[in-house]
Amino acid sequence: EGDCYNREHIIPQSLFNEASPMVADVHFIRATDGKVNGMRSSFPFGKVGVPTFTSQNFSKLGNSVSQGYSGTVFEPIDAFKGDVARMIFYFVTRYETKLAGFSSGNMLGGSSFPGLQAWALKQYMEWHIMDPVSPEEISRNNASYNYQGNRNPFIDHPEYAAQIWGTPVLGT
Repeated sequence: EGDCYNREHIIPQSLFNEASPMVADVHFIRATDGKVNGMRSSFPFGKVGVPTFTSQNFSKLGNSVSQGYSGTVFEPIDAFKGDVARMIFYFVTRYETKLAGFSSGNMLGGSSFPGLQAWALKQYMEWHIMDPVSPEEISRNNASYNYQGNRNPFIDHPEYAAQIWGTPVLGT
């Protein structure tokens, strides 16, 4: 779209009232196109049925076909789905003691465990498996550690997701 560069919080800031330290946690903030980020708004990530918006890189906004949720969702491209899932897993693990005070955004679960609504957990586990950790994620995790002093454990140890939330039953 070429609108402008923007900071996207994978977990929308509105869910945690732009509070620190979440607002500046580099593990779930990514550079994005301003128009695409604006279209995503605060919608949860999920699988789109009929898109109402498709970006130039084929990310989509539209009705959810993620099992268990029928609202509007934003679907990233396949190559970024696992990245999104691991950033969300990091967030609900790192901030588990604060989750009860956050808005759900139709995604967060309102409690420390499992931290996500059932539909979201199922969808993100599928994406986590479908799109394995990439060299780019590893490089970003290393740079994040150098900058912030902590790591995303779901990049270093992808197996942790199944150990914490169980082995997903993948859809077809």
